[in-house]
Amino acid sequence: MSEIRRDEIVYEEGWRDAKDEDPVDELTVEKPSGEPEKQPDIKEKGSRPLLTILQLVLCMAAALVLFVLKAMDSGAYHSFMKAYAEEMSKPVISQELFDAVDWNALFGAGPATVKATPDELPPR
Repeated sequence: MSEIRRDEIVYEEGWRDAKDEDPVDELTVEKPSGEPEKQPDIKEKGSRPLLTILQLVLCMAAALVLFVLKAMDSGAYHSFMKAYAEEMSKPVISQELFDAVDWNALFGAGPATVKATPDELPPR
């Protein structure tokens, strides 16, 4: 048995003939009449770039509105920022839920104890 080395390329038998065959398109479906019908692809629909552009435009519009309100020293800006700061200061997980979890059992260990080796002990 020959040994396979990592710096050698090993080809399967008939690899040259495989490129001559037509690749099978996995997205084609045969109609009952016999003609293939290609299924639509997400990239062909073009909805993802449109969604990304729409999100970008909405974020830019919101940032522009807040910038204009701040420049005008509007009360609406200050009330929005106050409400935003209050929302951001709220915890994501409630304290009751956080305390209800047994963290020691979750991580599978009790309190850690460390013993010093003789060379780490202070001189007497």
